[in-house]
Amino acid sequence: MNSFYRAMTILGITAVLGGLPLVQPQTSQASTAKVQAVDFLNRGLEKAKRRDYQGAIADYTTALGANPNYTDAYINRGKAYHDLEDFKSAISDFDQALRLNPNDADAYNNRADARSDLGDYQGGIADWGQMIRVNPNSAEAYNNRAAAYAVLGDTQKAMADWNQAIELNPRYSDAYYNRGKTRFDLGDNPGAMEDYDQALLLNPDLAEAHGNRGILYSRMGEQKAALADLQQAAQLFAKQGDQASYQQTLNFIQQIQQQ
Repeated sequence: MNSFYRAMTILGITAVLGGLPLVQPQTSQASTAKVQAVDFLNRGLEKAKRRDYQGAIADYTTALGANPNYTDAYINRGKAYHDLEDFKSAISDFDQALRLNPNDADAYNNRADARSDLGDYQGGIADWGQMIRVNPNSAEAYNNRAAAYAVLGDTQKAMADWNQAIELNPRYSDAYYNRGKTRFDLGDNPGAMEDYDQALLLNPDLAEAHGNRGILYSRMGEQKAALADLQQAAQLFAKQGDQASYQQTLNFIQQIQQQ
């Protein structure tokens, strides 16, 4: 948050009308509460950066105690719950954020992620649809909704959404990679190769694109190119700490070398 509030102190004379104490206006109390809420939100954000998600949740909860209508605190607490894989608590916070602001695109996006992580892809699709309603130019929403459609086997809608994502953001490497993977699954080797090439042109460190392009090269009988891509993918996965993908890529390399 870059918002700052100035706490107001009311000064006055208490000797008027028998020395009754001056009552602090409610607006000043509200302002002080907002200051406290912002301070605790910022503390929570710093803890989240350090992956202290439990500490962040405690600070966001304190922020909400000071300002129960603080949408950003609900959203960020939901994100922290999501990072802890407590998806139901995350969804509950995103629900509350959307009750306060039904047009919050960030809340729709994060709730869609949490719903999808629980296997509720239809719920995710609905939320990304709402995000698109609020922000029709969100390439991210189209990309994510396309991925959910693909998981459900609706490749036609997935392709339409990825085409739209790329039209909105021609430099969106993830959308090219995702569209390429769907084209690969559909047997469109030239289309898949074109998309993987473009994804890697935009992001040479996209390990998944190297891996899938390597598999595609192998399918096309170009084993030398396949091994080069798969070895690059393995190095990137290892650097990223993705052991599962690293091991899977090594298995692909071994299969090719044994042919």
